[in-house]
Amino acid sequence: MRSILLVLGVVLVGVTLALSQVPAPKPLPAFDQQLIDRQKQFLQDTQSRNQSAVDGAIADDFEGIETNGDFYDKSDLVESKQPGVPRETRAYDFRVVKLNDDAAVVAYNMIVPGAHPRYRHMADTWARIDGQWKLKFRQITPNLWSANDLD
Repeated sequence: MRSILLVLGVVLVGVTLALSQVPAPKPLPAFDQQLIDRQKQFLQDTQSRNQSAVDGAIADDFEGIETNGDFYDKSDLVESKQPGVPRETRAYDFRVVKLNDDAAVVAYNMIVPGAHPRYRHMADTWARIDGQWKLKFRQITPNLWSANDLD
C-alpha cells in the first residue's frame, strides 16, 4: 500500500510539473511592438480627450467607417463629433498586419460599455508620414454575436 501511494505521489508531482511548463509567448517582432505601442498610446490619448495628441496622431486625409457604415473624417474624430471612446473602454487582442515598411493595419477587439454595439472589431491603418506614424484609416465592425446586447 505504501509503495502504491509513493508511486502515485511521484506521478502526481511529475504531472504537475509537466503541466506547469507552459511555453513562454513568442516575442513580437520590433515592428509589430512599435505599432501596438503607438495604437495603445493613441487609444489612451483618445480616452483622456487629449485633443492635441489625437490631432497630431491622425493624418490630414484620414477616413473612417463607423459601426453603422457612415464615413467620418479627422475633424469628427478630433472634435469628438464621432461617438467618443469612454474612459472605461477596454482594447485587447492586438494583431499587426504589415503592409510594407511604412504601413500596417493594427486589428484589435474593443469593449465599449454602454454603447451599441458594445463589442467591436477594430482595424486601424497606420502610415509612416514624414517619419511619424499617423492614423490613416479606421473601420469599426460590430461583433455580430453582440449586436443586440442591451445594457
